[in-house]
Amino acid sequence: MQTCPYCKEKIYSNALVCRYCKRDLPAMNAVQPHAASWVPALLATAVIFTGAAVLAYEFFKERRNWVDRG
Repeated sequence: MQTCPYCKEKIYSNALVCRYCKRDLPAMNAVQPHAASWVPALLATAVIFTGAAVLAYEFFKERRNWVDRG
């Protein structure tokens, strides 16, 4: 079973026309599943937090040198 992209009713997977709204259905290989849009967001977040962690580490390492000199 699949869902009609137009009327959202359940229809057979091999159907060419929706039996409810009578619209032609796209070919099965043309129907793309939703891309995993969370993957790029997760990677960007990881890069940002890694960069922030490196900057914080370097800042506190240098701050320790300032305190030791002063």
